[in-house]
Amino acid sequence: MRKYYYRKILIALFVINIVGICAVYFKYCRNVLPNAIELTMGEKACLKYDVPAVGMVKDQKIKLNQPFVLTKDSVGQDEIKAKLFGAIPLKDIKVNVVKQKTLVPSGKIVGIYVETNGILVLETDMITGVDGGNHSPSSNKLYQGDYILSVNGSKVETKVDFMKKINECNGKEVTLEVIRNHKKTKIKVKPVQSVTDSQYKIGAWVRDNTQGIGTMTYVAGTEFGGLGHGICDMDTGKLMDIKGGYLLTPQIDTIQKGKSGSPGEIVGSIFYKEANLLGTIRKNTKYGIYGTTQSDKKDKAYRIGYKQSVKKGKAQIISCISGRRETYDIEIKSVDQSNHDVLKGMEIEITDPKLLKLTNGIVQGMSGTPIIQNNHIIG
Repeated sequence: MRKYYYRKILIALFVINIVGICAVYFKYCRNVLPNAIELTMGEKACLKYDVPAVGMVKDQKIKLNQPFVLTKDSVGQDEIKAKLFGAIPLKDIKVNVVKQKTLVPSGKIVGIYVETNGILVLETDMITGVDGGNHSPSSNKLYQGDYILSVNGSKVETKVDFMKKINECNGKEVTLEVIRNHKKTKIKVKPVQSVTDSQYKIGAWVRDNTQGIGTMTYVAGTEFGGLGHGICDMDTGKLMDIKGGYLLTPQIDTIQKGKSGSPGEIVGSIFYKEANLLGTIRKNTKYGIYGTTQSDKKDKAYRIGYKQSVKKGKAQIISCISGRRETYDIEIKSVDQSNHDVLKGMEIEITDPKLLKLTNGIVQGMSGTPIIQNNHIIG
């Protein structure tokens, strides 16, 4: 009987292992295939994925583990329905067909100043009141990442304006209009008179703007894209909801080289005056910042290279980190076709001796530097 039970346990473990291996392989195949393929209208794209799957595009059957060609003569969207071994539904791949577009890669180092869309709550805190007691008026009412839009129906634009309106209430309960998780809500808070300066406060640390140094990626007419990632608040770690901002010419003081355990950075200052204005920031997204700037027609425009055309091997970046616009050699070590993290589509290594001498690699402030491969801008 004991051998019989042992045999059943071994069979069960074997089945579990087989199921586990199949699940891992299925997940691997899904990850290898992209979520979407971008095509330029009228052009051919030769593709191949190392997955034993069959794809159906309308009535056309394609083997995804063998080279196949996609081409479309009109703008629009299609879909490849991929099935593992031609039988098990694996993934629906969107095929987006767009018109040819060119961009002028920039590489310009810029100062970035943005204002929040409301007053950003960083955290709540305790206040010692004039009565000698400790109070937390905002505890469990305001939360990190909230945006305060108004006090008693009166809109607040700046941190100073917000503090002034809270103090003017003279300790009476106030109603705050707040955006939390993209939804508006109203919260009642009773301010406390602080023993330190006799001002009425609600016990919340807030911010109304942020600034830093980054890189402009491209210009298309008067439109620009830059930074390559969203502006997140340093305290909350969340993408900042902004009402607008400015690009400014920074004063670069020094470049701290990167080293093990320290990424290095471009150290500089931003002076908010009209002579330094380069453009306006309209949007802050997880992909980067966007807005308007002066058109730069004298530099060469490049066509957009889509993910399937990015290859491991030699490429270049364009940067003004030396004080002038220069091209530096890099090596693309790996490319992620899965689209799971839009901010980590490829791994690159700086190989150019000039840039290694200047920065020892990639430093903070170079985010947004354009990458060029085969006369296409690819990231």
